[in-house]
Amino acid sequence: MNYTPVSDEFVHQLMLRKFPLRMEFVTSASKIEELPADDVPELAIVGRSNVGKSSLLNFLAGQKQLARVSSTPGRTQLMNVFSAERGVFRLVDLPGYGFAFSPRETQAHWADAMRVFFERRKSLLGILFLMDVRREVNEEDTNLVQWFLQRELGVLLVLTKCDKFTKAQLGLVIRQRNQQLGLPPGMVVTTSTLQKLGLPEVMSGLAGLLQNEPRSL
Repeated sequence: MNYTPVSDEFVHQLMLRKFPLRMEFVTSASKIEELPADDVPELAIVGRSNVGKSSLLNFLAGQKQLARVSSTPGRTQLMNVFSAERGVFRLVDLPGYGFAFSPRETQAHWADAMRVFFERRKSLLGILFLMDVRREVNEEDTNLVQWFLQRELGVLLVLTKCDKFTKAQLGLVIRQRNQQLGLPPGMVVTTSTLQKLGLPEVMSGLAGLLQNEPRSL
């Protein structure tokens, strides 16, 4: 694999960054064979349907329409690939898991496709795992996060829709989610795309994930 890691200088700059990324749409794919060559570090965006994945992408890019936002759960059913900082790394927006309004056959297809992606994509370094701050963790969430960690993928928990919570409430939720999901300290950030909160924290989290070494698959 002709793999180009991010530089230490880039990681340092990203860790301190307080403004959006330069991002552009690359392609959509229904299976791993349709994705770009895995020669650039990639981070996947994972979460339940309607958790705010598209809104977060637009927030990170400082754009309104980079990713299409839908109020219908399960609308995103392709892997959507975005280039960041002129190709330094990529973000891959994945279909929401647990969506209720797609046929069972479609859900089964995506479960298989996503498993192949996570197990075989060599350039995949980490996961932005999105959760609505108002929703409780369940067994499916915990099992999925642990499955990622067992495959040497870094996991950054991004809590969305946090504008209705106080700092004290958010601090309590962060400690609870760390414990419930078995994440290392410092791998939970809080955001509100509505109030434009949490961008520097997400940037720092991205920098941490991009320091991971490619897996030997």
